[in-house]
Amino acid sequence: MHTFRFGEQAALIAMLAAGPACAGIRIQIARGHPIIDGIYVNGHGPYRFMVDTGATLNHLDLAMAQSIGLKPTFRTELTASSGTAIVTGASGIRVTVDTLQADEQTFLFAGLDVVHRVHPDVQGVLGEEFLSRFDYLLDLRGKRIEFGKQELEEAKTRVPFQTITGRPVVPTSLGNLVLDSGASLLTLFGVQAAAVTRELITMTGSVKVGMVASKLIIDGRMFWHGRAVTIPHSAESGATGLLPVSLFKAVYVCNSEQYMVFN
Repeated sequence: MHTFRFGEQAALIAMLAAGPACAGIRIQIARGHPIIDGIYVNGHGPYRFMVDTGATLNHLDLAMAQSIGLKPTFRTELTASSGTAIVTGASGIRVTVDTLQADEQTFLFAGLDVVHRVHPDVQGVLGEEFLSRFDYLLDLRGKRIEFGKQELEEAKTRVPFQTITGRPVVPTSLGNLVLDSGASLLTLFGVQAAAVTRELITMTGSVKVGMVASKLIIDGRMFWHGRAVTIPHSAESGATGLLPVSLFKAVYVCNSEQYMVFN
């Protein structure tokens, strides 16, 4: 769920919609995850999707994809914290959210089994394949998402980010972390805890994890301290862990200028 990526075949979308901000779209926050209604896929819908900044591509259940006439056109390797898996998908799909539309979208027909463990009514995942086309404000306190350029107060914490395997990665005191609205807990890769305390389930399997006391500082400002999940050996590369959006009141992602603002 929170660590989906498309492997080396993924490509950044070059075209960014950076026009004036549109009216905010209401979202629900369920277990720290943003959920949005009113998603249309090739004109079919409306569907309920989870917004997942940690997923490179969009996701649909295979049976649901087939019910609206989508057929797999490729196979690829999907990497998650617990390993890799071969999945199918298709490209050239249109996604509509409120007044926004993105064509030539790619979907993987996998991953919903894991999502349904937490959100059984969610029908898909809206990943960076869609989100990276826009600047957007994810306001968890106000329960809304606003697409378009935002003018924010200078006092907010503003930091540059880079894109690695199609996902936004931000520098922190804990290393370079993937901004991940699908993650429930701050997660660190390559860290050995004193003891294994739980099992983390992803779509590629499960992995034994521990917990370790941690402190999150971004651009000199401390946002969180507590116990982070640790994965001693992860199939992930290019990042040191996962940064849940739920740790913040709001996050503005400016894809057109490659920076984030945290509040």
